[in-house]
Amino acid sequence: MTEQELAIVQRFNWDKDLTHQSEMNALIEAEEMNLIKLLNPKIFIDGNKWCVLYGENLQDGICGFGDTPRLAVYDFNKAWDVSLNAL
Repeated sequence: MTEQELAIVQRFNWDKDLTHQSEMNALIEAEEMNLIKLLNPKIFIDGNKWCVLYGENLQDGICGFGDTPRLAVYDFNKAWDVSLNAL
């Protein structure tokens, strides 16, 4: 195999790896948004942060905060794994 042919094969493999990584990133992002789609929580600005709230209020509900709506969703998802004893 010539150097040029080898370079083409390497480029093809690199592009294939990037495509696979992009697909995996999209799957992870979709998984992060599953609770939002299922529960339809309130998303609003609270002070200088975005808030995602499932429930009547911040004290009784499950919420997440972030500098962007997406970061608030990530924080909201983490809140589902926090036990009452940890609060």
